[in-house]
Amino acid sequence: MKITGQQPPEFHGVKGGTGKDNQKNADRSGTVSGSGEPPVKTSTFVMNKIKSLINAEPEVRVDRVAELKDRIKSGEYTVDSERLAKKMLEDALQEDLS
Repeated sequence: MKITGQQPPEFHGVKGGTGKDNQKNADRSGTVSGSGEPPVKTSTFVMNKIKSLINAEPEVRVDRVAELKDRIKSGEYTVDSERLAKKMLEDALQEDLS
C-alpha cells in the first residue's frame, strides 16, 4: 500500500543543513515560516495576564502566619531540626550546581 501526499516529519523546521535557512525565514515576532508547521508565538497578552495574577497574590499569607503564631504560643509548633538541616543543605547544593 502506498500513501501519497504526506511528507516525513521535520525537526523544528530544519531540512538538513545548518538551520540558517530558517533563520532567514524568521520574522520579527519570533515565528519561523516555511518549517512545515504552524508558527508558534509567545503571546504578550498571556504573559501579562500571568504576571498580573502573580502580582495579585499577597506577599505574606496572613492566615498562615496567624495559624503559626497560635501554634507557637500554645506550644504545639515544633521544628524538626533534622528535616530543616537536610532542606538547608539540599538548597545550598542546588544553588552551587546552578
